[in-house]
Amino acid sequence: MSLKQITIYIEESDHNFYNRLLRDITNIETCHVHSFPSILKIKPGSIQESAVFLFWNDSNAMDKQKFIFEHFPESPYIILSPNILSPEELSQVAHPTFLHLAEPTYSVGTLDLVLNFAERLIEDMNRSIAYDKIREKVVVLENVFEESLDILMQIDPTTKQIINANKQAVVVLEYALDEIIGKEFSYFMPPVEVDEDAEFEGNLIESAALRTKSGRLIPTESSFRLFPVNGKMAIWATFRDITERKRSQEQVKNQKAFYEFILDNLDSDIAVLNSNFEYEYSNPVFLSNKEIRKWLFKKTDVDLAEKLDLPPEFYERRKKFLEVAAKENEIVEFEELIQDHNDKVTYLLRKYIPIDDSDTNQKRFISFGVDITERKLSEERITYLAYYDALTGLSNRTLFIDHANQALKNHKSTETLLAFYFFDIDNFKFINDSLGHTKGDILLQMVAARLKRVMTEVDTVARFGGDEFAILKVDVPNKSAAAEFAQKILDILSQPFHIMGRDLFTTISMGIALSPNDGVTSAELLKNSDMAMYKAKELGRNNYKFYTNELILRSEKRLYIENSLRKAIQNEELILFFQPKISTITNQVCGAEALIRWKHPERGWVPPIEFIPVAEDSGIIERIGDWVLEEACRLKKTWCEMNLPSFPLSINVSGKQLARANWSHRVQATILQFGINPEEIELELTESSIMENPEKSIEAFEYLSELGIKVSIDDFGTGYSSLSYLKKINADVIKIDRSFVVDLELNEDDRAICKAIINMAHSLGLEVIAEGVENPAQRDLLHDLGCHMIQGYLYSKPLPEPEFVTFVQKFNESAKTK
Repeated sequence: MSLKQITIYIEESDHNFYNRLLRDITNIETCHVHSFPSILKIKPGSIQESAVFLFWNDSNAMDKQKFIFEHFPESPYIILSPNILSPEELSQVAHPTFLHLAEPTYSVGTLDLVLNFAERLIEDMNRSIAYDKIREKVVVLENVFEESLDILMQIDPTTKQIINANKQAVVVLEYALDEIIGKEFSYFMPPVEVDEDAEFEGNLIESAALRTKSGRLIPTESSFRLFPVNGKMAIWATFRDITERKRSQEQVKNQKAFYEFILDNLDSDIAVLNSNFEYEYSNPVFLSNKEIRKWLFKKTDVDLAEKLDLPPEFYERRKKFLEVAAKENEIVEFEELIQDHNDKVTYLLRKYIPIDDSDTNQKRFISFGVDITERKLSEERITYLAYYDALTGLSNRTLFIDHANQALKNHKSTETLLAFYFFDIDNFKFINDSLGHTKGDILLQMVAARLKRVMTEVDTVARFGGDEFAILKVDVPNKSAAAEFAQKILDILSQPFHIMGRDLFTTISMGIALSPNDGVTSAELLKNSDMAMYKAKELGRNNYKFYTNELILRSEKRLYIENSLRKAIQNEELILFFQPKISTITNQVCGAEALIRWKHPERGWVPPIEFIPVAEDSGIIERIGDWVLEEACRLKKTWCEMNLPSFPLSINVSGKQLARANWSHRVQATILQFGINPEEIELELTESSIMENPEKSIEAFEYLSELGIKVSIDDFGTGYSSLSYLKKINADVIKIDRSFVVDLELNEDDRAICKAIINMAHSLGLEVIAEGVENPAQRDLLHDLGCHMIQGYLYSKPLPEPEFVTFVQKFNESAKTK
């Protein structure tokens, strides 16, 4: 046999004819033979090219043919039969080629004839496939030529005439195809000036432009290649329209100039450093001296420090953070302190931003510096206020408790005591009311000065606010020694104070609690000394009283208030009053604070200062807080229906409420229940309430902030804050405490504190409101300092809901007529 290389797949059978066929086929040296139980079990991917299938004519013959047609359409097949198959039988199995081998008529010659015929079928099929592929390529090339977005032309290299052109040439050149064909190529390429822009230098050739029928010149990039067309060589010319690229180039140049202008006029310093930490650009804020800025090119911070006579710490710190930015490939932020030869101190917040330069495959660094000197000084001032009393310079409650906790922790002796003294100035309110707050403040400062003189280094004296003071003494030998020190304080504070030309006599009432007998925690000892102080007041003032079990009677009073308060919720004795907030810019009501009031059926109006602490301690504050929120939302909805002007309503929040796991969700549910816009609700909390549970406070207010609910920090600057936590709260409003406002027009320190708080708030993007404004002078000073929202008796005291609504309507209406 003279067969070429083919692969034969034969279906197995127990007929002798199968064995004979297998033997004869195996003798064909150029063939590969594979047998298989059933053709229907062949895996399509396992069959080689140039395959011929031999299978038996049985009941599955039609299924076998269908299988081959679907999976091996390029392979012929031969039907095998132990019996002679007539043309009718072959037709019944739908055999298109009638190739078959029957045992009665079989011979090696027949086998050779059938296999040769099958081989020719394979060759014809392959040629047909190859031809189809060539046709497809031709069609693709024709489509590429016609549909290309580039201008394509075929040019006769001898005559330089255009043989053919694509659709894009017709569209762009504005000529019909028959107008283009036959013209010399140079007809469409008039001379143009060479683009000398460095960015494209070398990419364009002279006269690399095309002229349209209307005379418009189109800048192009071109390429020329020789290739055969219909047996002749032709030039394939490709022109790419680079109008948009040149326009983009011009835009890049304009943008570059624009951004350089912006960078040169920013308030922040900007510089760019290369991978060697050498400067490649710096704006005037980075270095105001133009000559030094020019000198700085390709210099490092080491050179800059030497030039400006800065200490080594300057460049060592910068280098450390640059190396971190390079290694981690992340933005690095740090603060730096720069002190020049004139001792001028500047605080900078600097960022190093790594960027990858795709042109040089090198890393660069953008140095971005913001002057935060004013903010840092404000923070230092606020930090001082966090631990010290601004008026007297004494420790505040936070620092006192911290010292007390440390003393209790370290006190190991069983022979000495820790003494907690808590006192206030008798009739101090009368002094303030009769002599004025200025003299009252002077008195507090003079009291603090006398206390400092009698304290040892290990003692702690603090002002808790108002006229309340606390003293911690360690290692007190006994109760008698504690009493002697108490009497000493009473004596020095009973001496007259010479204030503004007159002598002022004062007395104090003091309570004393001793550890470990009267308590083992600072909270317990402060509470007991506070109870003892009230006992001293009951005994006529101007004396001291040790804590004793008799003071439990005071607790009974507290229990009475607590029980009455529980009934007050059930009996609907609680009422909401509202104090308006006024904008000094629009002279309109811009908000209101909801304030709870209690009208006892027997005692009448109970002061909040008396029942709120009891509610806090007993946990009733949570129920009260829920009621306040629901009542405030209900009234807010009513005001909306009355078309009362829209403004945020402040609701005070207790630290106990913040501690509840689902409190923020309850706030959300209540607002949704009454259909209130979340932006019209403002939650007001004190710094101390945040510090009771800072982590939960942060979590709760992050959730509520996402809903659009505002957060206000009340009594800001009174010394209870931890700035690290306050920053995380992400507050919207800071309320300046009334203690800084009450003598604002007379006290320079108060003005400085208010200014620092306002500046800090503005730098953080926060709104500011001042409470306790009682006269026009305070209002005008606050307005000049940048505080444009005020609250206080200058405009209105807290009002019941009907009176408040009337006030808002009349006030806003009168403001419009002015």
